[in-house]
Amino acid sequence: MEQDEGWSWAEGELRKAIAISGLDVTGSAGAVRRTSSRFCLGVEHGDYNGTELFGVGTDRFIWMAFKPNGTNRVRMYSTTFSEDDVVEFEVGGKGIPPPQSAELASTWARFPYGVDYILNREGFTIAHGFDAVLVANIPGGGMSRSASLTLNLLLTFLEVNNLKVEKEFRVVELAQAVENVYIGSPCGLLDQIMIYFAKEGMGTHYNPSTQSITHVAFGGGDQATERARSAL
Repeated sequence: MEQDEGWSWAEGELRKAIAISGLDVTGSAGAVRRTSSRFCLGVEHGDYNGTELFGVGTDRFIWMAFKPNGTNRVRMYSTTFSEDDVVEFEVGGKGIPPPQSAELASTWARFPYGVDYILNREGFTIAHGFDAVLVANIPGGGMSRSASLTLNLLLTFLEVNNLKVEKEFRVVELAQAVENVYIGSPCGLLDQIMIYFAKEGMGTHYNPSTQSITHVAFGGGDQATERARSAL
């Protein structure tokens, strides 16, 4: 991962989260994944009616430091949602609240719960857990922090369980299902597409009639979904 100013801030915040939570995500088996926010330069949520979309990732991110823990449980802590303390649950669709339960509204745990639920519903065998701490500098409201978090979690669940999707676009469809089906948020695909397919110095064009992604070069920038070996 590029050692830029944003990463320097994130590294310090991740270390604070580790100290607070007591979770072990350091060492050679650990890694850090970042996912950006997004900004739409075209029609907002036009994919609902077949409109082509154009947008970019931004230089605001969620960083998640994670490490497989050798159990069937996920343990996570977020400084952004620190009122929840450490979230812990058994993977495999067991021991999590049903979709759109009233209790989900008050906890950010609905996102990792939802990822586990959707992956199991769609036939992915989730048997291996991990520990993770998350920090973010994405402002709430309008910059798709929920989509960024969902994608980060989804990619991490798949990696820890050594699972692959048949095509890249399936990742954004699964992320949308987490919000639509489990959480109950009627979002489209714009947020997930612009974050997942973001490339540095590029705009992302999406044609819903062909489900095709095209990147258009313009100025510099630092947007991208990245996974790097942990420097923690």
